[in-house]
Amino acid sequence: MATPSYATSTELDAVNSILMSIGESPVNTLDTQSPEVVIALSTLRQVCREIQSEGWSYNTEYEYPFTLNSQQEVIIPVAVLQLDVNRYRHQDTYDVVRREGKLYDRYSHSFKFPGIEILYCDVVWFYEFADIPQAFRDYITARAARIAAGRMVSDTDTVRILQTDEQLMRALAVEYDTKQSDYNVFNSSDLRNPYTSYKPFQALSR
Repeated sequence: MATPSYATSTELDAVNSILMSIGESPVNTLDTQSPEVVIALSTLRQVCREIQSEGWSYNTEYEYPFTLNSQQEVIIPVAVLQLDVNRYRHQDTYDVVRREGKLYDRYSHSFKFPGIEILYCDVVWFYEFADIPQAFRDYITARAARIAAGRMVSDTDTVRILQTDEQLMRALAVEYDTKQSDYNVFNSSDLRNPYTSYKPFQALSR
């Protein structure tokens, strides 16, 4: 069976959806000097980054190994949106933050992590628009359309309608994430990671 060409959307599709939401004509390419296209594309990429920063099942990895360099430092890749040391691997040995493109340990007040070769971290990654699930492409597009409408037109009715679309798309994205992650209220879905929230099953066992 042939796959429909519109089964998944591209950045161009998303930008055209944004343009049509504000009453502008679609374009054939993103390489244009049109200010409306520039604003739509900029807004789309901004929203793409913001939504992925929340951390979802498709862009979150646990116990990801970072090899220390010759200076015993961890250089953070540019595609990392969130980063924290995995507590299962390292317990409470480190308290890290991002500084100067590297991991900084607030316990030792240093960029260096002596005595180890690999630091295991929980990471939220940024992916290009074409590499994320379609449910999130639709959600990102809907939110970007609502924001762009607020920036480029002064029609409150249009913004209100687009806000309703955004809420629906977020619900579908959350549903997708829930199915992928197998969340439950009794324990962590990843048994190798400490689950620090309240655990009803512990009270039941007592």
